[in-house]
Amino acid sequence: MVPSSLAQTIPAGKVSGNGRSIALFKLMALLLELSRSSLVLCLRFPRLQPDQKLREIQRWACKVLQILQVEVRFEGARPASGANLIVANHVSWLDILVLQSQLPGVFVAKAEVRRWPLIGAMAQVCSTIFVERSSRQSARRMVDDTLKALDQGYSVLAFPEGTSSDGTDLGIFHANIFEAAIQARTPVQPVTLRYFNSHTGLPDDTVLFIGDTTLVSSLRKVMASSSIRSHVHLGDCINSLGHNRRSLAGHAHQRIRQQLAR
Repeated sequence: MVPSSLAQTIPAGKVSGNGRSIALFKLMALLLELSRSSLVLCLRFPRLQPDQKLREIQRWACKVLQILQVEVRFEGARPASGANLIVANHVSWLDILVLQSQLPGVFVAKAEVRRWPLIGAMAQVCSTIFVERSSRQSARRMVDDTLKALDQGYSVLAFPEGTSSDGTDLGIFHANIFEAAIQARTPVQPVTLRYFNSHTGLPDDTVLFIGDTTLVSSLRKVMASSSIRSHVHLGDCINSLGHNRRSLAGHAHQRIRQQLAR
C-alpha cells in the first residue's frame, strides 16, 4: 500500500523563487515521472494483477500531487471493503489525481480525455470508462462497463455533473451511472471536493477548469502555485437497495450539496 504519510496528507513542499522558477522545477520533475510511468505502463502494467494495478495508480497519483505541491486532506467515513460507486462534484482535472491518491479505482471520463497527449493513452491502459455525454448509445455502454467493473471488484469513480464547475454549487446529476450501482447492489459514496489556498485558508480558483480554460493553461497555473490545498470529505455510503436511479442520484446530490454549503 502507499505509505500513510502520502495517502492521508500529501504535503506541499517549498520551492524558492518566483512562480516561473517553481513551474520550471515542477515541469522537469513531472516529465521525469511521466517518462517513468510510461515505461511501467508499457512493460509491467499489462502483467500486473488488479490489486497491483490499483496500487501503482495510487502511487503515481500521490507522486504527481507531490510534484505539483498540492496538499491533500481527507476526512469522513472510509468506504467499506469491496466495490463501491464513488461520486463527486467536479472542479478540476486535479480531482482525478486527488481521488486516485486515496480511493484508487476505475474512472468514468468524458471521451475527449482519450485524445489528451500521453494522459489519454495512460487513461486507456488504466481501464478508464469513456463516455460521450450526447450519445445515448455511449451512455448505455458506460452503464454496462461500469457494472462489469463493479462485478469484478473495482470501485468506480465518476463525476455525475458531467462537467466541471467553480465549486460553489452543484449542477444537476446525470442519473445513468447510478443504474449500474443498483444492478450491482453496491453502495454509493458521495464525495465533496474543495480547494483552498494553504496560506490564506480562502477558496483557491487557481485549479478551476471551466469555461474556455484549456488543459495547458490550467496546468501552467497549477504548476506556478505552491499553495494549493485540496479538502476531500468522504460522506456516508448510501445503500442502493430500494432506489431507482433518479432517487439514488438525488440522495447523493443532496449529500454533496449540503457539504458544499458548510
